[in-house]
Amino acid sequence: MKVISDCIKTVYDKSKAVEHYLSTSRRDGVKVQWEEPFSCSVFQQAIAPYSKSKTEKLQVLDVGSGTGDGYVLLSSLLSEKLELGSSENLDYLGIDISPQMVETANNLYRNRSNVRFECADIRTSRLESSFDLYLSCGVPYSHLTHEELYQALKMIVTNVCQHRSRSAVVVDVLGRYSIEWTPKWQESRWDYAMSFFESEGNAEPTWMSFYSHHHLQEIMQQAVNEVGCPVEKFEFFDRSIMVGRHTSTGQFNPDLPQYRNLMNSLLDPSQKTDLSQLIFQVELETSPEHILEFFSQFSSWWNSLVSEATAILGESFGVEPVELPPEVQGFKAKLQQELEQISDKHLYRQKVELMLAQALQQLEATQQPGYGVGHDLFGVMWLDATQL
Repeated sequence: MKVISDCIKTVYDKSKAVEHYLSTSRRDGVKVQWEEPFSCSVFQQAIAPYSKSKTEKLQVLDVGSGTGDGYVLLSSLLSEKLELGSSENLDYLGIDISPQMVETANNLYRNRSNVRFECADIRTSRLESSFDLYLSCGVPYSHLTHEELYQALKMIVTNVCQHRSRSAVVVDVLGRYSIEWTPKWQESRWDYAMSFFESEGNAEPTWMSFYSHHHLQEIMQQAVNEVGCPVEKFEFFDRSIMVGRHTSTGQFNPDLPQYRNLMNSLLDPSQKTDLSQLIFQVELETSPEHILEFFSQFSSWWNSLVSEATAILGESFGVEPVELPPEVQGFKAKLQQELEQISDKHLYRQKVELMLAQALQQLEATQQPGYGVGHDLFGVMWLDATQL
């Protein structure tokens, strides 16, 4: 695999970013047990049509690879899902605009011959090899303007056509309608301060682009139309609707309950969580009707699950019960069954909190609409240029 690269100066302090990505505190309970499994589920769907035999390599280009999170997730996925191929037959190239990121990543994985990182700018680099998967995670494409995203995708689609390949393209961006930044819902590009990069003080603002699924699909469709590449399908996925990092920082919506901290508390057996804080009563801004309708429905499901758990603990929040989606129906009955074997009050509370966290995670994972209502919006397009 080869990329002809053209590195340029980054728009934010990459040394701080490297420190952030290598920090052990970054991988909190939500990231490990909620966000990473969801990302892997998206990657699994992306590569499922291209499952490889034990002798074939899955060729992957990871755009905005940072210190290699995409490789870790993908290799662990292939190790668990053997029907998709083998992690040993993964041929992975990560590209990033930051020399510091690339150097760090190459040092981390220097003993793995099938993994390498190069300094390259997706806006100006030329691809010379064919890839089965064009991966992205960590919202690298949101650093680009909308026009730059179009040009980057056009270059990728052109490469697919030139090699007459069948490929999946995963585009990870910031969701426009996340509850983390409701005051910014009317804007599609604004100065986003990555405050979680800083252990102390305030981070410098970085202009970032935010997307609804309609806008993202429009740009993706424009790119394939311009090149003339056949599209098998598009799909969109929302990640971290309720637990994005800025529900903790309050950077853009200071009145928002700290849902991520609360979820981490539910997942931590040493903590006792104030369940009343989990009730979803977020004041939403003016937005398209389908966005408001989604949050109205989703909040009723979320609050109903919280209410069922608190009722078992002898508390009541006066939440109106609603019919839950099939994936989380029977939560209260399952919880009561588990609790029958527990007499210790502390363990009883732990079990309630853990099972509530699992139910809320299942609710979000199965009912996300792919509208751009989470911290991340994944857009996936499957291209088939084999008949060109």
